[in-house]
Amino acid sequence: MLSKVLDRLFTWSGYLAGIFLVLIGILVVAQIIARMLNTQIPSVDEFAGYSLAASSFLGLAYSFRSGSHIRVTLITDKLSQPVQRVVLILVLLFALTMISIWSYNAIYLVYESWLFNEVSTGIIKYPIWIPQISMGIGVVLFCLALLEDLIRVVTGKTPNFEKNQERMAED
Repeated sequence: MLSKVLDRLFTWSGYLAGIFLVLIGILVVAQIIARMLNTQIPSVDEFAGYSLAASSFLGLAYSFRSGSHIRVTLITDKLSQPVQRVVLILVLLFALTMISIWSYNAIYLVYESWLFNEVSTGIIKYPIWIPQISMGIGVVLFCLALLEDLIRVVTGKTPNFEKNQERMAED
């Protein structure tokens, strides 16, 4: 049940990341047209940059879950299955620890920006926590994806990223 909820959450996060990618394209085309008309759209490069960050962070959990993250298995493939499992648990534990720290700091950054009413420095002024929140949400979702796969491996199941990577290889 929880796995299905997380799957939907990560999928929607991936869709949202895709929407931000499309938004980047729209902003770039709009700025090109504006320049052809001898004008500019204020802060469009800033919004495109925030869209890129949102797309990157919101896509982390989805791409991890689907097996799209790059993994180097040159050494681990030569190990026995039990040793591979131990190494995978250690790597997932290390990654979870690092991403948990990052999640805490990302959410704290958003909270501080909100608390101090920090605004952007560009031409268009807006609360800076609004574009920052995509980083906080994306990293927390990535942390949840790592935690779920760690639990799966510890309980003897195949991690989602390997399961989905195998499915993609079959297609």
